[in-house]
Amino acid sequence: MSMCLQAINLNTFTHQSRTRIPVHNRTLVNVNSHLRISPICNIRKGIITACSAPSQEILQQKLSDENETSSSDAESSDSVENEQKVVVEFSANESIWNQTVEIIKFSGPAVGLWLCGPLMSLIDTAVVGQGSSIELAALGPGTVFCDNTSYIFMFLSIATSNLVATSLARQDKDQVQHQISILIFLGLIFGVLMFFCTRLFGVRALTSFTGGKNIEIINSANTYIQIRGLAWPALLVGWVAQSASLGMKDSWGPLKALAVATVINGVGDIVLCRVFSYGIAGAAWATMVSQHI
Repeated sequence: MSMCLQAINLNTFTHQSRTRIPVHNRTLVNVNSHLRISPICNIRKGIITACSAPSQEILQQKLSDENETSSSDAESSDSVENEQKVVVEFSANESIWNQTVEIIKFSGPAVGLWLCGPLMSLIDTAVVGQGSSIELAALGPGTVFCDNTSYIFMFLSIATSNLVATSLARQDKDQVQHQISILIFLGLIFGVLMFFCTRLFGVRALTSFTGGKNIEIINSANTYIQIRGLAWPALLVGWVAQSASLGMKDSWGPLKALAVATVINGVGDIVLCRVFSYGIAGAAWATMVSQHI
């Protein structure tokens, strides 16, 4: 009898062990997984939610902290840049007066450079006008031809100052020397060409200025421009050298040279025109010599 009861209890125990244990519709999460998401299914409501492992929450918190630190660093760098800009602008405002003084020191002598040429022609007119009215009348078209024709080659002066200043800003001294050499050679070539053009077409150009009936004026003016035409190469080469000095921020050196040339022109006009009575030819020789200097 006891054996039968033990058999019945054993069967009931195995039957109970084989019955399923309700898990409440939830799957287990492996502890070793770091980023695995386990779904929680609510069968009655048909809703699926997701829960994350603690390791994932820690990782997300680290990423958010890094984003916050990077954004704070960017804001701090922007604030530093803004402060630097303000400091630079403030220092620039402080140095406006110094910059103005430097500009005046440079541009003052530079203005005098362009006044020396017309001043030489004015000295010629003042001295020659005391000797002959015909030569005084001839001096007008002669100076207009010589002065205005030279403005055709103003590009040499502009190109020289621009190229020299740009190369010096790059601290390329070899390039500066190379550019000055090329421009001096071009000035010499153009000066020789202008000398021959003056010899060949000077009379025609003066006739277009004065008219064909003023033969005496044309002859005197032609004498003046032919003598001054000898200075064409020296004039254009001097322009290149003068512009190179301006590109190097040196305006006093060319002004001193032109001041000496103007004094020589005035003294030569007085000596050749008043003392030796060379007239308009003496004025032309004085101007030509001063331009070579």
